[in-house]
Amino acid sequence: MKALLLAPLLATALLTRCRAPDGCAPVSTRCAGNVAEICNGDGNWQVLADCDAVSEHSNAAFTCAYVNEEGVTGHTCLPTTVDAGTVDAGVEEGGAL
Repeated sequence: MKALLLAPLLATALLTRCRAPDGCAPVSTRCAGNVAEICNGDGNWQVLADCDAVSEHSNAAFTCAYVNEEGVTGHTCLPTTVDAGTVDAGVEEGGAL
């Protein structure tokens, strides 16, 4: 009985692991719509932060943007009122956190 319950879980885990790499450089970041993504060690993009969810939970508007400030660079969710001097919203990919 336990084998029947664990088989679908094991199959899902194996199929997820067998996914072809996206080809991104590990630790690089990007915005995919209003979602900040980071490239994992397998070369696949994964969600770092969903800016719509951040906005909903904080009762303030957040957007995905590139930041390069005090030695920290990468894409993340930032309040829409952030000073344009610290953000390069035109960059789509390549930052590292």
